[in-house]
Amino acid sequence: MAQRREPDPFALSSEQRRRGARVVASSADDAGDCATLLAILGLEPADGLTAPDDEPPVPG
Repeated sequence: MAQRREPDPFALSSEQRRRGARVVASSADDAGDCATLLAILGLEPADGLTAPDDEPPVPG
């Protein structure tokens, strides 16, 4: 019988990850500082690039 996994109560939504990455990037001293802070928080640089769910995509 397969064990049922409960959802992680501490998992961040994509919007929380986006906002967190952008806050870190805006307050970091340089690219190295930004990368270190993102890693400490378990975020990826790409997290800050995702558009919010209610924002239309940019034509390109």
